[in-house]
Amino acid sequence: MNSFRTEPPMTNEPDAGNPPADAFPIFLLGSGRSGTTLLQKILNSADDVMIWGEHGGFLKKVANAYFHHTESAKVAGAIFGKNRVAKNPNLDFNRLKLTDIDYCWMNWYGRREATANFAGLIESFFHPPTMTKRHWGFKEIRYGGDDRTIEMLAELFPNARFVFIARNPVDVIASQAALGWGSKTALRSGWKQLAEAWAAQNRGLLEFNRANEDRTRFVRFEPLISKDSGEVEGLFEWLGFETSDRQGELVDLKEGILEKKRMDGKPHRAMFSERRLRHIARIVRGPSTALGY
Repeated sequence: MNSFRTEPPMTNEPDAGNPPADAFPIFLLGSGRSGTTLLQKILNSADDVMIWGEHGGFLKKVANAYFHHTESAKVAGAIFGKNRVAKNPNLDFNRLKLTDIDYCWMNWYGRREATANFAGLIESFFHPPTMTKRHWGFKEIRYGGDDRTIEMLAELFPNARFVFIARNPVDVIASQAALGWGSKTALRSGWKQLAEAWAAQNRGLLEFNRANEDRTRFVRFEPLISKDSGEVEGLFEWLGFETSDRQGELVDLKEGILEKKRMDGKPHRAMFSERRLRHIARIVRGPSTALGY
């Protein structure tokens, strides 16, 4: 049996004293099969917004490199200790005293430049110089579990906004299983691993939300697909965007939702027995309760 500590509820309160800047990146994150693509299209229907699609989660490794650079005592001493201010890269380093530069760790950049370079690396993929739209970003389903990608993005882009989307975990896990996710696991226990992955990822998103309430907003899939819920209007107001008929049209069309229907017409959760549903509920209980499920 899995048991989790009680999770505080998610918070969606905007920080009135810290409104978004005129231009800021938007990072859209959530579990696969939670409606991330639909919400991506809704955000892209706003003026001056381009939210790119998934990229395979490669920023996990970039985050590892970033935090190794910023948190390693050896790197801090050998590079940043010698380069409290960036050196002119055109210096004749061979004429400097070895004790001044520690030749085997010779680098021109300091901590400020390292941060700017990592930010520039990410922007080179998602915010190209020729892009004219003010708000850029991406949606990804692979961050928030055992990685530090979101933490890195928050440090590199202090004016960024983080939009998280959640859906009833039973429906998420059933939808994932219907598409064959986890089907190659031993002993036909793929559903259990999917539930554990959902719990870990959404626990991570909730923890970031609680620590960064002014920069994050949770959107729930169920009210998102109901035009009268005000979910889209609340999100756009928080971001400082104007709504139009286009958002409602996307909701009506369920644009971006990949569906694989059962032959009997029942919802995918019908694949689970009552016993299995109880087991899933135990695994996901903490974050599920905090998200209102």
